[in-house]
Amino acid sequence: MSWRLEAWNPDYALPQAGLEVDSEPTVAVEADLEPPWQAITPRRLSRSILFFTDGRQRVDAVIANEGGSRALLVTVAVGALVRDEAEIKLAGEPWVRRYALHTGEFGGRVEVGPGLVYQPLEVQARDLRELASRVNHVMRSLEYEFASQLGADAQSLVIMDGPIYQPAAQRPPDFPVIGYAKTMWQRYLPPDKEALLNRLEPAQRTPVFHIPASGRRKLELFSWYMRLPLNPTLPFHAGAGLIRVETPCEGLEEARYRADLSVNLLCQMASTPARDPRAPQNLIPVGGLELLLGRYMGQGDVLRRRIVGALFDGVNV
Repeated sequence: MSWRLEAWNPDYALPQAGLEVDSEPTVAVEADLEPPWQAITPRRLSRSILFFTDGRQRVDAVIANEGGSRALLVTVAVGALVRDEAEIKLAGEPWVRRYALHTGEFGGRVEVGPGLVYQPLEVQARDLRELASRVNHVMRSLEYEFASQLGADAQSLVIMDGPIYQPAAQRPPDFPVIGYAKTMWQRYLPPDKEALLNRLEPAQRTPVFHIPASGRRKLELFSWYMRLPLNPTLPFHAGAGLIRVETPCEGLEEARYRADLSVNLLCQMASTPARDPRAPQNLIPVGGLELLLGRYMGQGDVLRRRIVGALFDGVNV
C-alpha cells in the first residue's frame, strides 16, 4: 500500500480529519453560484494594505474559593500586523487581558503582583471542561473587537486567522475581511462536490458557495476551498494544504473578487515544513505575530509562581 504523510504536525491538531468521515454536511449550503463546479485558477490580483490578526490564549492556573467554586486564571493576547507597500509592522500595541473565568459566585479580582490582575469574567458553563472551552470564545471575541478598531477601509483587507467569529453584542463587520479555517472538522459540501477538493492544484480554488446564518453563526457567509503550495510536495497526501476561506459581503461578485484575491495573497505567504510544523496553513506573517504575542503575554511558569506566591503567602516558591 502506498502511504502519504499529512504535512501538519499532529501535536497541533488533525487538520483534515472529518473530510474522510462518512457523514453528511451539517449545514445546507447553496453551491451552484459559480457554475460549472470545477477548479478555478484565479486572475492575478493584489491589495496594497493588509492586516493580519490573530490571538493567543493560555490557562495560567485553576483556583477555587472557600465555597468550592472554581475559576480559570487565563491570559489572552490579540494583535495585528499591517503590510503596506514599504514594510510589515505591528498595527498598534497588542491587547493583553487577564481574566478569572468563572460561572458565578466567585468574588472579585485576583491580584498576583504589580500590574498583574485577573479581572473576574462570568461565563456559562456546566463543568470545568466546558469552562475551559469558553477561553477560546473569549479570545475570539477580543480578536474581533481588535480587528474592528484597526481603521481598515475599502482599500485594505483584514485577514483573520480562523473562521470569522462575530460576538452576539458586536455589529457585523463594516470592513473588507476574510477568515480562513486551517482545520476542517465540519462538512459543508455534498460528496459529489467535495470530491473536487483533492483534485485542486496549488493556487486553485473551488467555486464560491453560500453558508446561511444558523444557530450560533450570526453571519451569512460566502466561502470557498483553496490549496496552498507545499514545498516539497512529496511525501504529502492530496489533502495537505487545503484551507476553507470565508467572507461576509453583500453580493456574489464581491465574494468572487475576494476569493480570487485570497488565492493570490495567501499562496504568497504560505509557510513550509522547514519553517513551521503547521505548514503550509499557518501563514508566515501569522507565525511571526504569534511569537510577538507570546512575548507580550509573559512566561507562563513565571506567572504561575507569582500566583502561588500571592495565594499562599509565606510558601517558599
